[in-house]
Amino acid sequence: MSESEEGNSTYPTHEGGRIQRIMRALELTQGVEIARRYLAMNAFDGALTMLGLILGGLITINPAAPTEATLQFNAILLAAAGTSIAMAISGFSGSYLTESAERDREVDEIGRAMLSDMSDSMYAKATKTTSLVVAIVDGASPAIAAFIIIIPLFFVPGGYLVYRTAFYISIGICLALLFALGLFLGAVSKKNMWSYGAKTLFAGIMTAILMFIISWFTGASG
Repeated sequence: MSESEEGNSTYPTHEGGRIQRIMRALELTQGVEIARRYLAMNAFDGALTMLGLILGGLITINPAAPTEATLQFNAILLAAAGTSIAMAISGFSGSYLTESAERDREVDEIGRAMLSDMSDSMYAKATKTTSLVVAIVDGASPAIAAFIIIIPLFFVPGGYLVYRTAFYISIGICLALLFALGLFLGAVSKKNMWSYGAKTLFAGIMTAILMFIISWFTGASG
């Protein structure tokens, strides 16, 4: 194999569409595995965060005081939406800065080992693509999971749902999403999918149990 042929088999080229170039860059830098881990881990975090907020609202809002309950619900809805946005921005910016720093260091180390400047190589460009894709996955996965869970809450201000019904639907969506994430992890690991699903579902159930225990000790129940 000639040097040019070897180079083409090692580094991604500009041939093909944008999606193909991105996938070649991710494969070269092992970005697929990293993005997959971020997807499952951060979606899991986003789901549990929303579960905590929703359970907090369900426990503390007092239905005997309608005006006060409306204000409390609006505060919960704003907190949930704001948390979703914050998780997206935090996940994207933190992951991009971290991945970029690690990838730049990796490229520099490869360059020193090869006694050449790798900063303009195809591999360096692939690492930049990987950093961006991983950052998008890191930011989007918890925000999307959170937004899916709180969708029923947006039907309350218009009178389509009462807030307690919306909370219960959101909790059901959250538990279903946690179970689906477990199935996904089971498929990735090629182990028992149902076992993984049960484990992630158990995490959600334990969160709910602990929330009710804490509310009982603190007297926070509405």
